[in-house]
Amino acid sequence: MSEQPARPLLERLGKELNALGGDLRESVALRWQLAELEIKADLRSGRRLAIALAVAAVGGLTAVPLLLVALAQGLDGCWGLSATGWLVVFGLFLLTAASIVGFLAWRRFRRRFIGLEQTLEELHEDAVWLRDWTGRQ
Repeated sequence: MSEQPARPLLERLGKELNALGGDLRESVALRWQLAELEIKADLRSGRRLAIALAVAAVGGLTAVPLLLVALAQGLDGCWGLSATGWLVVFGLFLLTAASIVGFLAWRRFRRRFIGLEQTLEELHEDAVWLRDWTGRQ
């Protein structure tokens, strides 16, 4: 007699749990779809930004030599240097600045470069643990 009243309660509880599980699966699937859409939109936006920045960089890099030539033409004869002399001075200045920036960037990169150092260390520790666990030397 006690089994009959408990059975409908358990069946109802089972149906509720199944419905809850279905709702949870649907919620996770919808959130995953939303995340995918947002990531794709962000990637498209980032790609557009990268293209715009590349165009701006090319424009800026093209403008620098033109402006330096115009400045050299304007300074022609100043301090006894011809326009060609000024162009040599500007060129040497830009070459020196580029070399210093490149060298400093390289040093910073080498100081901060990690590579797979931590991953390889973890794999080595795992191998040591596995050897200890299996009893092999």
